[in-house]
Amino acid sequence: MRILGNDEKIEETIKQYCPNISFTKNDTDVLFGSISDLNIGLEVNNLPNDSMLVLDGIHKNPNNLESWEKLKALEHVRVTVDLFYCGVIFFRKEQAKEHFKIRI
Repeated sequence: MRILGNDEKIEETIKQYCPNISFTKNDTDVLFGSISDLNIGLEVNNLPNDSMLVLDGIHKNPNNLESWEKLKALEHVRVTVDLFYCGVIFFRKEQAKEHFKIRI
């Protein structure tokens, strides 16, 4: 797993609940970060086909929601899941483009 930005608190929390997970600064299949810290030009279109991007805070403010909508519109983004507190993006090109909103 790779955490976007430098948030040691998130890394410690993840390790607490998932002790066998390893973190890297290199390419990885799972990326975690805050949407407010994400640069849409992160080369999202260049992430590997089987990658998953988990973004925290997609509904915290209007700018975050606007960024979420821009990400959903990218050609390489195939599936998004809006979980309110966070969003999950999948890039698998073989998958039909779909967007889900989970209400709890």
